[in-house]
Amino acid sequence: MNAISHSTQKRAIIDIGSNTVRLVIYTGPLRAPVVEINEKVNARLGRDLGKTGALSDKALKLALGALARFALLLRLHEVETVECVATAAARDASNGPQFLAAVRALGLSPRLLSGDEEASASATGVIAAFPGAHGTVADLGGGSLELVGVDAGRVLAGGVTLPFGSLRLGDLRAGGDAAFAGHVSSGLRRTGWKAGRGEPLYIVGGSWRALALQAMRTLGWPVDDPHGFELGADEAVRMARELSEGKPKNPDPRISSSRLSTLPDAAALLAEVVTAISPSKLVFSSWGLREGLLHAALEEQVQAQDPLLASVAGFAKTARTSIREAVAVSDWCAAVCQDAAGDKALRQASTLLALAAMHTEPNLRAEEATAWALRKRWIGLDMAGRGMMAMTIFANAGETRVPADVARLAAPADLDRAIAWGLAIRLCRRLHGGSISAFAATHLACDERGIVLGLDEAALPLLTSSTFKDLKALGEWLGRDWLVLGPGDVVLEG
Repeated sequence: MNAISHSTQKRAIIDIGSNTVRLVIYTGPLRAPVVEINEKVNARLGRDLGKTGALSDKALKLALGALARFALLLRLHEVETVECVATAAARDASNGPQFLAAVRALGLSPRLLSGDEEASASATGVIAAFPGAHGTVADLGGGSLELVGVDAGRVLAGGVTLPFGSLRLGDLRAGGDAAFAGHVSSGLRRTGWKAGRGEPLYIVGGSWRALALQAMRTLGWPVDDPHGFELGADEAVRMARELSEGKPKNPDPRISSSRLSTLPDAAALLAEVVTAISPSKLVFSSWGLREGLLHAALEEQVQAQDPLLASVAGFAKTARTSIREAVAVSDWCAAVCQDAAGDKALRQASTLLALAAMHTEPNLRAEEATAWALRKRWIGLDMAGRGMMAMTIFANAGETRVPADVARLAAPADLDRAIAWGLAIRLCRRLHGGSISAFAATHLACDERGIVLGLDEAALPLLTSSTFKDLKALGEWLGRDWLVLGPGDVVLEG
C-alpha cells in the first residue's frame, strides 16, 4: 500500500462559471482534499448571453466584487497554490476579454478554459473520485453542458460542448416539451455524440446534485450525501419527468432557493439526455472541474493512492488513529475475512474508522460512528461500501443485527462479510489491549480445524474470558469450529 500523502499547505481553486463565481480552499490529504472554505456568489454571468452576446453590467459588478473579496481572503489565509479558471460565459461573451483583464487587475491570474479543457477537467474529477470509472461524464454548468467519455482512468478524446447550460434552459423550454426535446436531440445529433449506451453516466453539476438530493428524499434514502448516489436509467427518467413539472411539493431543505428555481429545467434536460444516451445507470458525483484541476496537478504516485484510504486516514487523524495501526489490525484479521475482489482497501478503511470510533465518547460511540459511515462524504466509496463500513463498526462494538436502513445499501452476503470483519477487529482489539506491538506473539488462522487463535508464551497473560467469547462469536458467525492454542499447540480453555 502506498503511504498516504498529507499536506499542511492550503490549495485553492477560483471557478468563474456562467452561473456562480466560487472560491474553494482545500487542506488535508493530497489525494482526498478537504474543503476548508467554500464561498460562492450567484453572479449569473451567462444570463443575458443568449440575448445580448455580452456579460451584463450587473453581473460584472457582482462577479468582480466577489473576486476582490476572494483575492483578499487568499492573502489573509496565506494560500500560495491558487488556480483561477473561467469557463463558458467568459469564453463566449463579446466583452469576455475585458472582464478577464479586470480580474487580472485584482491580482489574480485567470485561465480561460476551452470547452474541451472544461470537459476534461470535470472528467478528471470523476476519475479521481471513482477510480476505474468507465462511461460518460455529463457536466451541467450555467452556460453549457459537456459530455466526455472516460475509461480505465483516462479521459477519452471526442468530448462535446452543448449550449444547454442551466441559465439557457428556461428560454429553450418556453416552446413546450416537444420543442425542447427536439432542441436537445438535434443538438446531440449535430455533435455526432453516440457513446455511452449501456454504460454508467456520471452526473456532475450543482443543479443535477439538487435533483439527486430531491430523489433521495423522495425515496427515503438512508444516506445524506448525493456523492455516489445511483439511479437506474428508467427510474431517473421517471423522476426527472415528475420534477420537470414544477417545484416539488416537499422540497429537500438542503436545496437552496436558487437551485430549487432551476430544478424543473435541469430535470427536463436530464430526462432528455438519459433518453438519448440510454446509459445503464446514473452515478452522481460531487467531484468535478475543481477537483479535477487539483488532481491533475498531483504527482503520479499521489494520484495512484487509494482515495478512500486517503479520505478516511485524514479524518481518523483527528481521532488519534493511524493508517499504520489500521493496516496492522487488518492484516492480523485477514485470514478469516473471506475477502471478495476489491475488498482489501474497503476493509482497511472500515478498520480504520472502527478503531477511530473507540477514541470517542462511549455514550455517543455507536451514534457518532454510524453517522460517519452513512452521512460523511467519503471519496472512492459507493453505497454498498457505506453499508459494509457501518456493519464493520457495529460488529466491532458487538452488534450483529443489521438495521433496516443499512440493509437497503448492500447485499446480505456483503453485509455478512463486513460483520465478520468487525467481529475479527473486536477480537484483535480486545485481546491486544489496543497495542499492535503484541501482534508478533499471536496469530489468527483458518484451517481444517476451524478458526484458530494461537499465542506464544509471552502473550499468554493477554488471554481473558472475553477472548474466548469474542472468538466464539466470530466462529459461530462464520459457521466454523474454533479453538485457542498455546505454545506447543496445547489447546487452551477458558
